[in-house]
Amino acid sequence: MGQLRKDILRRHGLASAGVLLFIALYYVGYGIEYGIAPSVWFYLITAVYLAGHIITVWFVYTERAVEGRDPSMTLPVMLLVILYMSGLMLLAPELRGIMILGYLNIMPFGVFRLTGRAFVGVSLFTIVCYSLVIFSTHYSTSKLLVPEFEVVIGVALMTSLLVYAFIGREFFILRKAYGEKNSELRRALARIEELAVTDELTGLNNRRYLLKTLEKQRALSIRQGIPFVVAFIDIDYFKRVNDEHGHRIGDQVLAELAHLLRVSVREIDLAARYGGEEFVLLLSGLNLEAATGVLERIRVSVENHRFSELELEQRVSIGVAQYRPDEASEDVLNRADRMLYEAKRLGRNRITLESEGIV
Repeated sequence: MGQLRKDILRRHGLASAGVLLFIALYYVGYGIEYGIAPSVWFYLITAVYLAGHIITVWFVYTERAVEGRDPSMTLPVMLLVILYMSGLMLLAPELRGIMILGYLNIMPFGVFRLTGRAFVGVSLFTIVCYSLVIFSTHYSTSKLLVPEFEVVIGVALMTSLLVYAFIGREFFILRKAYGEKNSELRRALARIEELAVTDELTGLNNRRYLLKTLEKQRALSIRQGIPFVVAFIDIDYFKRVNDEHGHRIGDQVLAELAHLLRVSVREIDLAARYGGEEFVLLLSGLNLEAATGVLERIRVSVENHRFSELELEQRVSIGVAQYRPDEASEDVLNRADRMLYEAKRLGRNRITLESEGIV
C-alpha cells in the first residue's frame, strides 16, 4: 500500500472517529432530552451514512478514486456527513447545538484537499441544510423556536463556516505553492542527476557513468557469460584543430563526432566521452570479431564526414579489447587504451585489436 493511500485512509479513520463520537453524544443527549431511545429513523439514517462512508473508503482502498481529481474523495465524504448531521437534527431539534458543532468539526477534514471555492460551496451547502431543518421544524412545531434567536445562531454558524472557508483557501494557496516548489525541486534534482552522468558539450554519458556501467556489464558477464568489448576512440591530430581554428570549432568537431557515435551503436551499447578528445564505446554481447565490423563502419563514417562549419576532414584511431573472465573493470579499459596508443604508433586512422598489438 502506497504512502499516499495510507495517509488518505488515516484521515478517513480520524473523520469516522469524530463522527462516531458525535453519534454517541447524540444518542446520550436524546435519552436525556426525551427519556427514551432514538426512533428507528435514527438507526436507518445511521445505517445509510455508514454504508455511504464504507463505499467511499472502499473506493480509496481499491484506488478506484486515484484517477479522479480528488483521490481521497474528500468532498463526497463531507457532504455525506453534513446530510447525516442534518437528518439527526431534524429528528431531534432540541439537540441541534450538538449537530452544529458536528458541522464545524467536519470542516477541517477538507483543509488538505479542497480549494477555496470548494470550501465556500461546502459552507453554503451547510447553511442551506441547516436552514431547511429550521424551517421544517418551525412549521411542524413552532413553539420550539424563537425566530430572533435562530437568526443569531444562523449568523454565528455562517460566520464560523466562512472563517473555515477563508482558512481553507489559505491552506489551498499554501498547498499550491508547496506543490510548485516541490515540482521545481524535482526538476532541479533530475537536472543535477543528469549533469552528474552527462558530458555537457557532447550530450554523451561521462566517465563516471561509463565506469558505473562497466561494473554492471562486468557483473552481467560473470553471471551469464555475456561477452562485451571496450573500444577507445581518439581524434587524430585534434590539437591542430584547436590551435589553427580555435576552441569553438574544436567543440563543434567533438559534438559532431559524439553524434556519429551515438547513432552508430545500439540502445544496449554505451557511447561515452572519456575526456578531452577521447571517447569510449561499450559494446554488449559482441566479441572482437563482431565488434570490428561496427568499429570499421564508424571509422569510415568519420573519414567521410565533414566537421564543423569549416567542413574539416578528421580521422580517428581506435583501440579495442574484449573483457576477460574475472578481470577488473580497469584492466579491460587499460588494455583498450594500450591498443589505442598502438594504433597511433602504427600510423593512426586505423583499428587495433589487442590480439594484433602489445597486450
